[in-house]
Amino acid sequence: MYNNTVSRIIDITNLDKKEKYNILTFPTHERYETSLCKTGHEFYSLNIQNMKKWNSDQTPIPANYHILPENQICDYLNYDFILVQSKFGQFQLAKDINQQLSLPIVCLEHTMPIPNVMDQSQVQQMRSMSGDLNVFISNFSKKQWGMDGLVVHHGVDTNTFSQNDSVKNDCVLTVANDFINRDYCLNYSGWKRITNGMKTRLIGDTKDLSKPAKSVEDLVSEYNSCSVYFNSSTFSPIPTSLLEAMACGCAVVSTATCMIPEIIKNGENGFISNDESELRKYINDVLNDESLRKSLGANARQTIIDMFSEAGFINTWNNIFDKIYEESIL
Repeated sequence: MYNNTVSRIIDITNLDKKEKYNILTFPTHERYETSLCKTGHEFYSLNIQNMKKWNSDQTPIPANYHILPENQICDYLNYDFILVQSKFGQFQLAKDINQQLSLPIVCLEHTMPIPNVMDQSQVQQMRSMSGDLNVFISNFSKKQWGMDGLVVHHGVDTNTFSQNDSVKNDCVLTVANDFINRDYCLNYSGWKRITNGMKTRLIGDTKDLSKPAKSVEDLVSEYNSCSVYFNSSTFSPIPTSLLEAMACGCAVVSTATCMIPEIIKNGENGFISNDESELRKYINDVLNDESLRKSLGANARQTIIDMFSEAGFINTWNNIFDKIYEESIL
């Protein structure tokens, strides 16, 4: 404990500002963490038995993201702080580590309280799981939690997720992992009703239903080949796949839930509705109108460039890392 605190004081008072932090974290969302790694710091990911592992079949492990030996903290690495990305399991373990190593905690919340699943006492218990600094992925989710903290919007690599000259097929693409079991938030049941009779393409790790893309490049190719991207989620702060599809210039149709109405302006850069018959009509309209597809897709990509800059994402996170490090010794 003493050595960690003294080390931070020395680094902060040194004229040569520390350029890289050692960040202890947990494998959570591979695509998001890949973007986080572009901040340039060293991430050390706990490898806890019976907890989530990094899925390298879908996303390569960045060079500065290190998987620790199973069930080991390796405190000799002199971590600067802990990045928690889920209140389910990760937070309590981080608190235990905090007691041992005296490390500040940044609590990044990807999700929201689940209606009709979590009662008020459970929500209140989750709210008590507060870090030294709390971060949310949207203002909408921050309001849902009713907690203090900062908001960092996703950053999308628009060089990787970009348009190409692929020939469009006449299918409706959806990307979703564990689609059936996550019906409560991804709305698989609604997706089936809305797309009934249409030519569809599902990408994602869902047993007996679909398989994930072989690589990021393969996923970009899928986005570029579809005529319509359809997002059916009813309870996701902001689906990453929807943003990626828009960055690739897809014409998108989506439910109007959570942060999505702040991003998609109906008829301008996509179509949104919570009426299933209207969603089905929008999909058919886009399938049958090439000029509409091109217009929606071009506006969708520009929206991502304007609202979800990867450079802005990296800069904001670096400011957060500096803030938690400096405040930890006060």
